[in-house]
Amino acid sequence: MEALVCKKLGDPTALKSSISEADNDSPIILSKTHPIPQLTTRTSVRVRVKATSLNYANYLQILGKYQEKPPLPFIPGSDYSGIVDAVGPGVSLLKVGDRVCSFATLGSFAEFLVAEQDELFKVPDGCDLVAAGALPVAFGTSHVALVHRAQLTSGQVLLVLGAAGGVGLSAVQIGKVCGAVVIAVARGDEKVQFLKSLGVDHVVDSSKESVISSVKDFLKARKLKGVDVLYDPCWRQTY
Repeated sequence: MEALVCKKLGDPTALKSSISEADNDSPIILSKTHPIPQLTTRTSVRVRVKATSLNYANYLQILGKYQEKPPLPFIPGSDYSGIVDAVGPGVSLLKVGDRVCSFATLGSFAEFLVAEQDELFKVPDGCDLVAAGALPVAFGTSHVALVHRAQLTSGQVLLVLGAAGGVGLSAVQIGKVCGAVVIAVARGDEKVQFLKSLGVDHVVDSSKESVISSVKDFLKARKLKGVDVLYDPCWRQTY
């Protein structure tokens, strides 16, 4: 099978030409003869990967700066979607041909990946597999933070920084599903218009206006006491 393999630590964005197996300079190579992974337990499932997303953690892992440091060589990649290709004799929740998505610590930058059946989520028929391939990390992070940790409820005010990014966007959508009043902060007209199209209650363009003043004005106009939950995927002093 084809797979992107990290053979040494380094910056994958500094590639000069190719990522072929003959390239000795690149930290990652495209292997076209990597072994197809086999089922390892009675309840394991092999997935033919249809889509996988690139996360910052993947980049850090190839650099060697992520907290989890797998031995070399390794196949990077975390969240993915695909079609069930094979199942172990003890699998009862899935069958060959099912559409699934999941999160892996390694291995999604390949044509096939093996996971346990209870690690996989069925993808509804109306959901595109490319979209599903980007769901687990971003939406999983925001769901844990907002639903489980913050226990966001209907009528509360949610302020999302970096709202047009993957994690920020997932927070906006989960906030709306929870019935919260959502305030989103982003930079630039295109991002602002996109967030407005999602039904965000108030969007702040941080490139043109003061975030603090804009948020205060909105809260005053709506007769709201303040922000109940602040969601900050930027992880730095921003405003």
